[in-house]
Amino acid sequence: MVIYDERLSVPLRWWLAALTAATALTCALAPLGPLPALAAGALLLALVAPALNGYGAVRIRVCDGVLVAGPIVLRGEHTGAVEVLDQAAAFAWRTRLAGPRARLLIRSYLPRAVRVEVAEPSLLCPYLYLSTRRPEALAAALAEARDHCSLAAATGR
Repeated sequence: MVIYDERLSVPLRWWLAALTAATALTCALAPLGPLPALAAGALLLALVAPALNGYGAVRIRVCDGVLVAGPIVLRGEHTGAVEVLDQAAAFAWRTRLAGPRARLLIRSYLPRAVRVEVAEPSLLCPYLYLSTRRPEALAAALAEARDHCSLAAATGR
C-alpha cells in the first residue's frame, strides 16, 4: 500500500530556460541559413530535455513500511526521528551541518526537506536528508510506516 508518492520533477522555469536557450541559439545561427539554425536549436533541446527529465524523475515513496527515495531504501523499523526542515534549517543541514556519512537526496530547486534519523547502527548512516515539496506529508507517512512496522513486530507478523 502506497502511503506517500512524490516525483521531484524540475520546475517549469527550467524547461522555459531550455526553450529560451534553444531559441536564442537558433536566432544566433540564423545567418547560416534556416536549416542549420533550426537543426542546432533542435539538437540543443534534444540534449537538454532528457537531462532535465532524468534529473526530475527521482521519486520518493513510502509503501509497505519501506522508504524508497531515489537510490536510498530504508525499512520502517530502521527509521528514527523525522524532522521537518524549513528553508533555513534545510540549507544548514545540506551545507555546514552535513555529516560525511549521511545520505543526501538534494534537489536545489526544493528549498524544504526532511531529516530522517537512521536507528540501525549497522547501516553506517546517521541520517537521511531528503528534499521534498511536501515535508509535513512525508514526515507523517514515515511516522505511519514506522508505527506500522513496530505494530507488526509486536504482533509477530
